[in-house]
Amino acid sequence: MQQKLMFVLTILLSGRAMTLAYIHRVGGSAPGDPPPAWLMPLVGDAVIGVLALWIAYLVIKKTGLWVWVVIIVWNALAIWDAMSAFIIHITNPWPEFFMIQLLGPAMFFAASAMHLVIIILASQSDVRKHYLE
Repeated sequence: MQQKLMFVLTILLSGRAMTLAYIHRVGGSAPGDPPPAWLMPLVGDAVIGVLALWIAYLVIKKTGLWVWVVIIVWNALAIWDAMSAFIIHITNPWPEFFMIQLLGPAMFFAASAMHLVIIILASQSDVRKHYLE
């Protein structure tokens, strides 16, 4: 059950890859273009989102210490990325971004919470045992 929840959360988090559509507009002068400071968070989200598909595959299909470590490290880096994006949001707002319009700053914490849940699930003894046997 925990692996299925980890899988579903990971697939949901693959939506972070949507930032690929905005990277080329960073620093542009058109309405709605992201400020230059948003380059790092957008690239980070794109990498996290694209890798989510591979991570979801690993969660369901593979075992081994390396798989467990990759799951933990990917989620830890994703939390760092979301929190750094929150700091950028505070210092260089991008109010035109539709996710910020919908959820406000809560979106950064929601993504972080989802990643944290995956880390907690992966750290449970039965899940660890599954991957480490």
